[in-house]
Amino acid sequence: MKFGAHFLCEDFPEYITAVQNLEASGYDRAWHVDSQMLWEDAYVYIASGLAATERMQFGTAVSNAITRHYTVSASAAATLARLHPGRMILGLGRGDSAVRTLGHKPLPTAKMEGVLRKTKALMAGEPVDEQGEEIRIRWANEKVPLMYSATGPRNLRLGGAIADIVMLQVGTHPAAVRWAIAQVHDGAKQAGRDPAEVEIALLCGMWVSDETREALDKTRWSAACAANHLEDVVRANPSHGMPPELARIVDERRDHYDYYAGHLDSSAEHSAYLSDELIDSFAIAGPPARCIERIETLAELGVTEISSAYLNGVPDQIERVGREVIAAID
Repeated sequence: MKFGAHFLCEDFPEYITAVQNLEASGYDRAWHVDSQMLWEDAYVYIASGLAATERMQFGTAVSNAITRHYTVSASAAATLARLHPGRMILGLGRGDSAVRTLGHKPLPTAKMEGVLRKTKALMAGEPVDEQGEEIRIRWANEKVPLMYSATGPRNLRLGGAIADIVMLQVGTHPAAVRWAIAQVHDGAKQAGRDPAEVEIALLCGMWVSDETREALDKTRWSAACAANHLEDVVRANPSHGMPPELARIVDERRDHYDYYAGHLDSSAEHSAYLSDELIDSFAIAGPPARCIERIETLAELGVTEISSAYLNGVPDQIERVGREVIAAID
Protein backbone atom coordinates (compact mmCIF):
# COMPACT_ATOMS: atom_id res chain seq x y z
CA MET A 1 0.00 0.00 0.00
CA LYS A 2 1.29 3.43 -0.97
CA PHE A 3 0.41 6.56 0.98
CA GLY A 4 -0.10 9.90 -0.68
CA ALA A 5 -0.95 13.32 0.69
CA HIS A 6 -2.62 16.28 -1.00
CA PHE A 7 -1.63 19.90 -0.54
CA LEU A 8 -3.20 23.24 -1.26
CA CYS A 9 -0.60 25.52 -2.85
CA GLU A 10 -0.32 28.18 -0.18
CA ASP A 11 2.08 29.33 2.57
CA PHE A 12 5.22 28.26 0.69
CA PRO A 13 7.68 27.99 3.64
CA GLU A 14 5.17 25.84 5.54
CA TYR A 15 4.67 23.70 2.45
CA ILE A 16 8.38 22.96 2.03
CA THR A 17 8.65 21.93 5.67
CA ALA A 18 5.57 19.75 5.25
CA VAL A 19 6.81 17.79 2.23
CA GLN A 20 10.16 17.19 3.91
CA ASN A 21 8.28 15.98 6.97
CA LEU A 22 6.09 13.86 4.71
CA GLU A 23 9.08 12.10 3.18
CA ALA A 24 10.66 11.49 6.58
CA SER A 25 7.36 10.00 7.80
CA GLY A 26 7.26 7.36 5.07
CA TYR A 27 4.75 8.78 2.60
CA ASP A 28 5.22 7.87 -1.06
CA ARG A 29 3.54 10.71 -2.97
CA ALA A 30 2.68 14.39 -2.65
CA TRP A 31 -0.23 15.68 -4.74
CA HIS A 32 -1.01 19.33 -5.49
CA VAL A 33 -4.26 21.12 -6.25
CA ASP A 34 -4.01 23.00 -9.55
CA SER A 35 -6.58 25.77 -9.12
CA GLN A 36 -5.29 29.17 -10.18
CA MET A 37 -8.09 31.32 -8.75
CA LEU A 38 -8.02 29.84 -5.25
CA TRP A 39 -4.37 28.95 -4.64
CA GLU A 40 -0.87 29.61 -5.95
CA ASP A 41 0.67 27.83 -8.92
CA ALA A 42 0.93 24.06 -8.55
CA TYR A 43 3.90 23.57 -10.87
CA VAL A 44 6.00 26.14 -9.04
CA TYR A 45 5.28 24.31 -5.79
CA ILE A 46 5.99 20.89 -7.30
CA ALA A 47 9.33 22.01 -8.75
CA SER A 48 10.37 23.42 -5.39
CA GLY A 49 9.11 20.39 -3.47
CA LEU A 50 11.01 18.00 -5.72
CA ALA A 51 14.21 19.98 -5.19
CA ALA A 52 13.71 19.93 -1.41
CA THR A 53 13.22 16.14 -1.16
CA GLU A 54 14.95 13.02 -2.43
CA ARG A 55 12.58 10.09 -2.78
CA MET A 56 8.87 10.91 -3.02
CA GLN A 57 6.89 11.26 -6.22
CA PHE A 58 5.08 14.54 -6.87
CA GLY A 59 2.05 15.18 -9.01
CA THR A 60 -0.84 17.44 -9.92
CA ALA A 61 -4.28 16.58 -8.58
CA VAL A 62 -5.38 17.70 -10.97
CA SER A 63 -4.62 19.79 -14.03
CA ASN A 64 -7.27 20.25 -16.72
CA ALA A 65 -7.26 20.87 -20.46
CA ILE A 66 -9.32 24.06 -20.32
CA THR A 67 -7.14 26.42 -18.30
CA ARG A 68 -3.91 24.63 -19.34
CA HIS A 69 -3.70 23.39 -22.91
CA TYR A 70 -2.74 19.72 -22.83
CA THR A 71 0.55 20.47 -24.62
CA VAL A 72 1.49 22.92 -21.85
CA SER A 73 0.81 20.37 -19.11
CA ALA A 74 2.67 17.68 -21.05
CA SER A 75 5.73 19.91 -21.49
CA ALA A 76 5.79 20.98 -17.84
CA ALA A 77 5.47 17.41 -16.57
CA ALA A 78 8.10 16.10 -18.98
CA THR A 79 10.48 18.87 -17.92
CA LEU A 80 10.10 17.99 -14.25
CA ALA A 81 10.48 14.29 -15.04
CA ARG A 82 13.74 15.01 -16.86
CA LEU A 83 15.05 17.03 -13.92
CA HIS A 84 13.88 14.43 -11.36
CA PRO A 85 13.72 11.02 -13.08
CA GLY A 86 11.00 8.71 -11.83
CA ARG A 87 9.49 11.26 -9.46
CA MET A 88 6.93 13.20 -11.51
CA ILE A 89 3.32 12.18 -12.14
CA LEU A 90 0.89 14.17 -14.28
CA GLY A 91 -2.61 14.09 -12.84
CA LEU A 92 -5.41 15.16 -15.17
CA GLY A 93 -9.15 15.61 -14.81
CA ARG A 94 -12.10 17.26 -16.51
CA GLY A 95 -11.73 20.39 -14.36
CA ASP A 96 -13.40 21.43 -11.13
CA SER A 97 -12.55 24.55 -9.14
CA ALA A 98 -10.05 25.79 -11.75
CA VAL A 99 -12.82 26.08 -14.33
CA ARG A 100 -15.98 26.50 -12.25
CA THR A 101 -14.60 29.63 -10.57
CA LEU A 102 -14.43 31.13 -14.07
CA GLY A 103 -18.03 30.26 -14.79
CA HIS A 104 -17.02 27.50 -17.21
CA LYS A 105 -18.10 23.86 -17.27
CA PRO A 106 -15.73 20.87 -17.02
CA LEU A 107 -14.45 19.39 -20.27
CA PRO A 108 -16.94 16.81 -21.61
CA THR A 109 -15.91 13.22 -20.99
CA ALA A 110 -16.14 12.57 -24.74
CA LYS A 111 -13.20 14.94 -25.29
CA MET A 112 -11.06 13.58 -22.45
CA GLU A 113 -10.01 10.41 -24.26
CA GLY A 114 -8.13 12.40 -26.89
CA VAL A 115 -6.56 14.64 -24.26
CA LEU A 116 -5.31 11.68 -22.23
CA ARG A 117 -3.94 9.75 -25.19
CA LYS A 118 -2.24 12.74 -26.79
CA THR A 119 -0.76 13.98 -23.51
CA LYS A 120 0.73 10.58 -22.78
CA ALA A 121 2.19 10.36 -26.28
CA LEU A 122 3.67 13.86 -26.24
CA MET A 123 5.51 13.27 -22.95
CA ALA A 124 7.11 10.21 -24.52
CA GLY A 125 8.21 12.22 -27.55
CA GLU A 126 5.66 10.73 -29.94
CA PRO A 127 3.83 12.80 -32.58
CA VAL A 128 0.07 13.39 -32.32
CA ASP A 129 -2.56 14.95 -34.54
CA GLU A 130 -3.79 18.40 -33.54
CA GLN A 131 -6.59 19.60 -35.80
CA GLY A 132 -4.98 17.98 -38.84
CA GLU A 133 -1.43 19.01 -38.03
CA GLU A 134 1.23 16.61 -36.74
CA ILE A 135 2.78 18.01 -33.58
CA ARG A 136 5.34 16.78 -31.05
CA ILE A 137 7.41 18.09 -28.16
CA ARG A 138 10.77 18.30 -29.90
CA TRP A 139 12.96 17.41 -26.92
CA ALA A 140 10.72 15.08 -24.90
CA ASN A 141 11.39 11.40 -24.34
CA GLU A 142 10.12 10.86 -20.81
CA LYS A 143 8.19 8.10 -19.07
CA VAL A 144 5.72 10.08 -16.96
CA PRO A 145 2.92 8.15 -15.25
CA LEU A 146 -0.51 9.57 -16.05
CA MET A 147 -3.12 9.80 -13.32
CA TYR A 148 -6.79 10.35 -14.08
CA SER A 149 -9.19 11.50 -11.38
CA ALA A 150 -12.70 10.07 -11.72
CA THR A 151 -16.03 9.67 -9.95
CA GLY A 152 -18.70 8.64 -12.47
CA PRO A 153 -18.82 5.36 -14.41
CA ARG A 154 -17.80 6.73 -17.83
CA ASN A 155 -14.74 8.48 -16.44
CA LEU A 156 -13.76 5.52 -14.28
CA ARG A 157 -13.84 3.27 -17.34
CA LEU A 158 -11.91 5.86 -19.37
CA GLY A 159 -9.22 5.94 -16.69
CA GLY A 160 -9.00 2.16 -16.76
CA ALA A 161 -8.55 2.23 -20.53
CA ILE A 162 -5.71 4.77 -20.63
CA ALA A 163 -4.26 5.96 -17.32
CA ASP A 164 -1.49 4.43 -15.23
CA ILE A 165 -3.25 5.51 -12.04
CA VAL A 166 -6.96 6.11 -11.51
CA MET A 167 -7.74 8.24 -8.48
CA LEU A 168 -11.20 7.51 -7.14
CA GLN A 169 -13.31 10.12 -5.40
CA VAL A 170 -16.15 7.88 -4.27
CA GLY A 171 -15.59 7.76 -0.54
CA THR A 172 -14.42 4.84 1.55
CA HIS A 173 -17.52 2.68 1.93
CA PRO A 174 -16.60 -0.82 0.66
CA ALA A 175 -19.67 -1.01 -1.61
CA ALA A 176 -18.77 2.28 -3.30
CA VAL A 177 -15.10 1.40 -3.72
CA ARG A 178 -15.90 -2.08 -5.00
CA TRP A 179 -18.25 -0.59 -7.62
CA ALA A 180 -15.72 2.04 -8.72
CA ILE A 181 -12.87 -0.44 -9.08
CA ALA A 182 -15.13 -2.71 -11.15
CA GLN A 183 -15.73 0.21 -13.55
CA VAL A 184 -11.98 0.84 -13.85
CA HIS A 185 -11.29 -2.83 -14.49
CA ASP A 186 -14.07 -3.03 -17.11
CA GLY A 187 -12.51 -0.07 -18.92
CA ALA A 188 -9.10 -1.74 -18.86
CA LYS A 189 -10.46 -5.03 -20.20
CA GLN A 190 -12.39 -3.32 -22.99
CA ALA A 191 -9.16 -1.60 -24.03
CA GLY A 192 -7.25 -4.88 -24.03
CA ARG A 193 -5.27 -4.00 -20.92
CA ASP A 194 -4.56 -6.12 -17.88
CA PRO A 195 -6.53 -4.45 -15.01
CA ALA A 196 -3.62 -5.24 -12.70
CA GLU A 197 -1.54 -2.69 -14.64
CA VAL A 198 -3.75 0.15 -13.38
CA GLU A 199 -3.02 1.54 -9.94
CA ILE A 200 -6.05 2.45 -7.83
CA ALA A 201 -5.57 5.52 -5.65
CA LEU A 202 -8.31 6.60 -3.27
CA LEU A 203 -8.71 10.30 -2.48
CA CYS A 204 -10.31 10.72 0.92
CA GLY A 205 -10.15 12.63 4.13
CA MET A 206 -7.99 10.89 6.73
CA TRP A 207 -7.44 12.02 10.27
CA VAL A 208 -5.98 9.88 13.02
CA SER A 209 -7.17 10.84 16.47
CA ASP A 210 -8.32 9.16 19.66
CA GLU A 211 -11.18 11.68 19.63
CA THR A 212 -13.68 10.54 17.03
CA ARG A 213 -15.44 13.91 17.04
CA GLU A 214 -12.21 15.67 16.11
CA ALA A 215 -11.44 13.15 13.36
CA LEU A 216 -14.88 13.48 11.76
CA ASP A 217 -14.83 17.26 11.90
CA LYS A 218 -11.40 17.37 10.25
CA THR A 219 -12.57 15.17 7.36
CA ARG A 220 -15.96 16.80 6.74
CA TRP A 221 -14.67 18.45 3.53
CA SER A 222 -14.40 15.10 1.74
CA ALA A 223 -18.10 14.26 1.79
CA ALA A 224 -19.08 17.82 0.82
CA CYS A 225 -16.71 17.86 -2.15
CA ALA A 226 -17.74 14.38 -3.30
CA ALA A 227 -21.43 15.33 -3.10
CA ASN A 228 -20.75 18.19 -5.46
CA HIS A 229 -19.22 15.81 -8.03
CA LEU A 230 -21.80 13.08 -7.52
CA GLU A 231 -24.66 15.48 -8.14
CA ASP A 232 -23.19 16.14 -11.59
CA VAL A 233 -22.90 12.41 -12.24
CA VAL A 234 -26.54 11.76 -11.33
CA ARG A 235 -27.78 14.69 -13.39
CA ALA A 236 -25.76 13.78 -16.49
CA ASN A 237 -26.21 10.02 -16.29
CA PRO A 238 -29.49 8.85 -14.69
CA SER A 239 -28.51 5.23 -15.41
CA HIS A 240 -25.22 5.63 -13.52
CA GLY A 241 -25.55 2.33 -11.64
CA MET A 242 -23.90 3.66 -8.48
CA PRO A 243 -24.66 1.66 -5.33
CA PRO A 244 -27.05 3.31 -2.84
CA GLU A 245 -24.23 3.61 -0.33
CA LEU A 246 -22.63 6.13 -2.70
CA ALA A 247 -25.61 7.76 -4.38
CA ARG A 248 -27.48 8.49 -1.14
CA ILE A 249 -25.41 11.58 -0.40
CA VAL A 250 -27.01 13.33 -3.38
CA ASP A 251 -30.46 12.85 -1.83
CA GLU A 252 -29.54 14.76 1.30
CA ARG A 253 -30.50 18.39 1.65
CA ARG A 254 -27.46 20.54 1.17
CA ASP A 255 -26.49 24.15 0.71
CA HIS A 256 -25.05 25.66 -2.46
CA TYR A 257 -21.40 24.66 -2.79
CA ASP A 258 -19.29 27.81 -2.54
CA TYR A 259 -15.85 27.45 -4.12
CA TYR A 260 -14.51 30.82 -3.07
CA ALA A 261 -15.78 30.61 0.52
CA GLY A 262 -14.86 27.07 1.38
CA HIS A 263 -13.70 24.63 -1.30
CA LEU A 264 -12.01 21.66 0.42
CA ASP A 265 -12.57 23.34 3.80
CA SER A 266 -14.11 21.27 6.60
CA SER A 267 -15.30 24.42 8.35
CA ALA A 268 -17.27 25.69 5.32
CA GLU A 269 -20.93 26.44 5.91
CA HIS A 270 -21.94 24.29 2.95
CA SER A 271 -20.81 21.16 4.83
CA ALA A 272 -22.93 21.78 7.93
CA TYR A 273 -25.75 19.46 6.79
CA LEU A 274 -23.59 16.34 6.80
CA SER A 275 -24.31 13.60 9.34
CA ASP A 276 -21.51 11.72 11.04
CA GLU A 277 -22.47 8.60 9.10
CA LEU A 278 -22.09 10.37 5.76
CA ILE A 279 -18.77 11.91 6.76
CA ASP A 280 -17.49 8.51 7.85
CA SER A 281 -18.44 7.01 4.47
CA PHE A 282 -16.04 9.40 2.74
CA ALA A 283 -13.17 9.32 5.21
CA ILE A 284 -10.78 7.24 7.25
CA ALA A 285 -11.21 8.81 10.65
CA GLY A 286 -10.63 7.86 14.26
CA PRO A 287 -8.12 5.99 16.42
CA PRO A 288 -5.13 4.32 14.74
CA ALA A 289 -6.50 0.79 15.05
CA ARG A 290 -9.75 1.74 13.33
CA CYS A 291 -7.93 3.57 10.54
CA ILE A 292 -5.65 0.59 9.95
CA GLU A 293 -8.65 -1.74 9.81
CA ARG A 294 -10.35 0.49 7.21
CA ILE A 295 -7.17 0.67 5.12
CA GLU A 296 -6.70 -3.10 5.20
CA THR A 297 -10.28 -3.59 4.01
CA LEU A 298 -9.67 -1.17 1.14
CA ALA A 299 -6.46 -2.98 0.23
CA GLU A 300 -8.37 -6.25 -0.02
CA LEU A 301 -10.74 -4.58 -2.48
CA GLY A 302 -7.83 -3.56 -4.72
CA VAL A 303 -6.88 -0.05 -3.54
CA THR A 304 -3.13 0.47 -3.95
CA GLU A 305 -2.80 4.02 -2.60
CA ILE A 306 -4.51 5.84 0.24
CA SER A 307 -4.34 9.46 -0.81
CA SER A 308 -5.33 11.62 2.13
CA ALA A 309 -6.04 15.33 2.11
CA TYR A 310 -5.38 18.10 2.92
CA LEU A 311 -2.22 18.20 5.01
CA ASN A 312 -1.28 21.86 5.08
CA GLY A 313 0.10 22.99 8.42
CA VAL A 314 -0.42 19.75 10.34
CA PRO A 315 3.05 18.31 11.13
CA ASP A 316 1.77 16.43 14.17
CA GLN A 317 -0.80 14.61 12.03
CA ILE A 318 1.73 13.78 9.31
CA GLU A 319 4.12 12.34 11.89
CA ARG A 320 1.39 10.42 13.72
CA VAL A 321 0.17 8.77 10.51
CA GLY A 322 3.74 7.82 9.69
CA ARG A 323 4.43 6.46 13.14
CA GLU A 324 1.14 4.70 13.93
CA VAL A 325 -0.39 3.82 10.54
CA ILE A 326 2.22 3.66 7.76
CA ALA A 327 4.78 1.87 9.92
CA ALA A 328 2.15 -0.62 11.11
CA ILE A 329 0.94 -1.45 7.59
CA ASP A 330 4.41 -1.62 6.05
